[in-house]
Amino acid sequence: MTDARFSEDPAHQTAQPVYAEERSGNTAIVCYALMIATLFTAYATGLIALIVAYVAREDDNHWTNSHYTFVIRTFWISILYAILTGIMTFFVWWIPLIGWAIIGLMGLYTAAWFIGRNVIGLLRAMEGKPINNPRSWFFG
Repeated sequence: MTDARFSEDPAHQTAQPVYAEERSGNTAIVCYALMIATLFTAYATGLIALIVAYVAREDDNHWTNSHYTFVIRTFWISILYAILTGIMTFFVWWIPLIGWAIIGLMGLYTAAWFIGRNVIGLLRAMEGKPINNPRSWFFG
C-alpha cells in the first residue's frame, strides 16, 4: 500500500525548495506607494507606511532594509520640514508678497523633496536595488 504523499512522481522530486531568504521588495514598494498617497491623505497613509517599515525592517543586511530606513527617515524629515514651514508661516504670514513667497517656496521645496525621494526609492525598489545612502537628507 502506497501513500499518495510519498509517491514516486518525478515532478515531485525535481521541485525546488523555497527559502525564506529570498525576500522580494514588495513590502518596500507598498511603503513607497503609501508614502506617495500621503500627499492626498494628510499623513494618514504615511503613518501606516512608517509602521510597516519599522515592522518589516530586520537585523540582517538584506537590500530591502535600506529601503525601510529610507522610508522611515523620509517620514520623520518631512514632519520636521512641515513643522519648520508652520513656524515660518506663523512669523511671516502677515508680510505681503515676501512672506507669502517664503512660505510658498518652503512648501514647494518640501513637496518636491518628498515626491522626489519617494519616487527614487520606488524606482530602486522595483529594480531590486538598495538605496546607496539611506541615512542621507536628500535622495540617497
